[in-house]
Parts: sequence; C-alpha cells; structure tokens
Amino acid sequence: MDIEYLFRKHTPMTEDRLPWLRGSEEHSWTAKRNTSGRGVVSAILVRALFCALEGSILEAQYSTSADYVQAVVCSCSKPGTKAACWLDWSSNRCGIPHGEEAKVTYHLGVLAVVQSLADPCHSPDFWQAYLELLGAFHKVGRSAEIKASLCLAADELYYFLRYGSADPEPSQRRLETLQIGPQHPAPQASEMFSLNLDPLTDPESLRKLLGSDNDKEQPTAPNNDACTVTAGFVGWQAEALARALVSGENILLAGPTGTGKTYALHQVVEHMDLFLVIIEGKEGLTDLDFIGAILPQEDGRRKWVDGPLLRAMRQARIEPVLLFLDEINRIPRVHLNILLGLMNPKSGLACRQMGIDAEGQGPFYIVEVPMTSEMVTCPAQNLRLVSAGNFGRAYHVYDLDPAVRRRFDTVIEFDYLEYNDELALVQREVGRLDACTSEALVKLAQETRRLQSNGEMPGCVDTATLINWARKCETNASNSLASIMQAAQLTWADTVCGRDHTGRVNQGGFRALEDYLSSLAVV
Repeated sequence: MDIEYLFRKHTPMTEDRLPWLRGSEEHSWTAKRNTSGRGVVSAILVRALFCALEGSILEAQYSTSADYVQAVVCSCSKPGTKAACWLDWSSNRCGIPHGEEAKVTYHLGVLAVVQSLADPCHSPDFWQAYLELLGAFHKVGRSAEIKASLCLAADELYYFLRYGSADPEPSQRRLETLQIGPQHPAPQASEMFSLNLDPLTDPESLRKLLGSDNDKEQPTAPNNDACTVTAGFVGWQAEALARALVSGENILLAGPTGTGKTYALHQVVEHMDLFLVIIEGKEGLTDLDFIGAILPQEDGRRKWVDGPLLRAMRQARIEPVLLFLDEINRIPRVHLNILLGLMNPKSGLACRQMGIDAEGQGPFYIVEVPMTSEMVTCPAQNLRLVSAGNFGRAYHVYDLDPAVRRRFDTVIEFDYLEYNDELALVQREVGRLDACTSEALVKLAQETRRLQSNGEMPGCVDTATLINWARKCETNASNSLASIMQAAQLTWADTVCGRDHTGRVNQGGFRALEDYLSSLAVV
C-alpha cells in the first residue's frame, strides 16, 4: 500500500460537515512520535474518527493476539446500510469495502481504532488524544473548536496504524507491505472475542478502560474540581489545560502573542492546589535564572544558590508543583538540554542503580547540579511542566528542539477570538466604554490581523493590546475618531504599522487604519 493514498484528498471536507478542515492541510498538532513538528490531515483517518465518535462502529471482534480484528460499520455513502471489514497483520492483508491496492477507504482507519481498542496499553498516546477529542466533541460537535484535538488524534492514529507501538523507524513500517482489496477472503481466526464499544462514545467508560489497562501509578490529582474554570479567560483552552494538569500531563501552550496563554495558566492555577514556580525565557538567560549558580556571599565564601528549576524540584518532594516555562523558545539550547534530560523520568530501581537514594517505584525526575555533582530528584507525579511559546517566523526566537517538543503530552493552541467573543470580552473588561466605540475597536483589531496574515502589515492588535487601548479610550473619554487614534498612537501604532528607515512610525499604514475606522461610521 502507498501511504500517500491516506492523504489523497486536498480539498475542504465540506461533505463531511467540516468546512473548516481541508484534506492534506498542514498543522502543528502532532503525535508524540512525530518529531518533525509538522502534521498533515488525512481525510480518511478523520472520517474514521468520526465513525468512532458518533457510534457508527456497530460491532467489532478481535483474536487473542489482537493481530486480527474485524468490524461492522454504518455506511457513510449509503445511509441505512452497513459494511464489514477486517485487518490481519499476521498475513499483511486487509479487506475493506470498495478498496483496492490503489484505493483506500476510511474503513482502514476504523480497523486501526478497533485494534487499538483491543489492546489499549500499546497505544496510550492515541487514547489520551482521543479522550480529549471525545470530550470536546461532546461539548461542541463538529465545530471548528475541536480542530486541534481532532488533528492531534488523527496524527496519533496515523502513527499507530503505520508503526504499531514501535518507534517510528524505517524498519518498523508496516503499511507499505499491507495488501488491500475487497477480494481478500476473511481469515478463519479462532478464539474471537467481542469488543465493548462504549469507550468510543462515552468518556467515563474510556477513562475506566485506560485506568484498568494502564498498569502504571497514576499521578496525584491536585484538585478534581480544577476542570471547572469559571471567570476570566474566554475560550475552551483553560478547561483543556486544567484537565490535562489533573491527568498529570506535561503541556505546551502555543499561539500568537497576546492570545492569553499566560493568563489562562494563572487562572487555572488559582483553582488548583499547586505551588507555582516560573522560569521566564529571555535573551541573556543565566544559569542562575534557570538551574542555579555558585555566588559569592557576604562573608567572602562562595555558595551554590538554587535557580527556579531546582527550587521547583526540591519543593516537589513535599507537595505538587507546577513549573511554568514562559517563552520556552527564548530559552538557550544549553538550558533546554537540561530540560530534555529532566523530562526522561527514571524508575526507582534505575535511580538506585545509579547510586541515587530514591524510595519507591517511581518514576522520578533527576537533575545533576553542575559544579557540585549533587543529584536532585523528585517524584514525577508531583512536578507538572507547562511551557508557553510564540512560534513562527514573526518571532526572533530559537526553534523548539523536536526532542523537547515530544516530551510534552498535550499541545493547546491559542488564537485570537472571534468578533462576538472578543467584543464581549472588551465590554466586560472595560465596562464604561460606550458600545459603539467598543465595536469599532474590536473591528479594527480584527482587520489588522487580516492585514498581517496577508503580509500587508508587520503586526496586529492582539487581545491584550486591544484591552489596553480600550482602557485608554475609557480613561480619556475617547469617542471621537481623533481621540481614539490618539490612544492608538500610545498603544499599538509602532508594533502594528512598523517604522520607516528614519525610525518614525509608518504613517501610511497608520492613516490607512484611521480611514478604515472612519468607514465603519460607528464613531
């Protein structure tokens, strides 16, 4: 089988009621084993996921080894009918409706889901992504709000389908040798067992399945009420972050500047029993800013002083700690290499074999202190790692090492709000600003983002800047075009319009935005 058949569709998935998603669209919500940082939408695997989410897999069976699975699925093309399909890895053959060597249908993805369900301990990354997708789907259905979790689950499903539970090495590829066709007779497998399909549509059933099948110590949840985040942040990301923290995951927050990544984190932490330690990525980050350094004391002696990383680890010995690495892609590689080593937890036995005093089974995080050779450890379940970054060519930062990226279990994408949500946010935060002015400010902010995406402006009015601008208008009672643009000069003119060769704000761009504001006829 040619894997390119999985990515043959290149048009919007309108017929699947997903007009916001395009076949073969590139994205950054990648599987843990995908170290490229680039994912590609497979329309076939997306359709398979919706078959599972919507209960269209009617029945499924598997052999004792789970190398052979079969399923009966509601037909997408002919409502009211159903079709059977099967997959046998021992003979590298697959039988799917309308399938052939040069044509693959979504039934192949369904069979991968079924095989994964038969032995979920071999695909934990997929099921963690699917659980997140299932929760989002229950809330908003086929809305564009599920795009991040859908793309992540589809990428995880692709890696499971292609490599099973093995590392993504050329020698482990299995799709290339798979023979597909409706003509292949189904094998006569012995000892077939029926699968309980409830976990595909019921989040609680899936959690129970994963809890019973994962023979690993579960992290101590700081506070189960953390999944309910109330006032403040607008968007689904805060609750997704809270759920991931409760599950003990390491999380990466990604998105443009001013979209609320840090704000969402602080709001979530307010509702959870976690000790917060922050490392701020910046130019000239020193050892003391990260892990620690030897510093002179008042009495003339020199002494090792812990930086935030070691402070977090020592505190995690006694209570749950959240270590937040803000602007992670501004942290130099020499320090990220320390983080890379930290995020490879070791078992209690491995620690003791290394001469480290560690009680229990673990896992433990370990860092060796430079210059003192002290080995600092803490229980992995007590240390949550959350990072945030602005990624893309617009930001002068370090590329995030794929090996570091892979250590984050969940990536939560942030973006600018839709018009109605952003208007409601401005009106809530700047209550005394009249409605017409609020509408004008939000519309202009949204216009700057369109212009920036088209390469017509060097910057845009992000959400944080928009609120700052609105507050200045409120303070100065600005409701005329001139006063509003005067407040703009004090807040965003330089970053949005850029500067000319003399260092002055680009007046052409600024006047164009003023004309746009005037055309709204609301101020």
